[in-house]
Amino acid sequence: MRWLINLWRERQRSIDLRILWPSCKEQAVDLDHAKAAFAMHAFHDPAWICLGDDEITRRINELS
Repeated sequence: MRWLINLWRERQRSIDLRILWPSCKEQAVDLDHAKAAFAMHAFHDPAWICLGDDEITRRINELS
């Protein structure tokens, strides 16, 4: 059952990156503000929280 939950969370993160991240970039004044807005979501969403703070931070830092 755990593999199914992990698969679902991976899908949710993929949707966030495909839809939410471009929206954050479009509406933010610069890339740092876009990353901050995305981080507000990621650090409160179960699909991201399960990765741990360090991994969330690493992935957000890689966004462009």
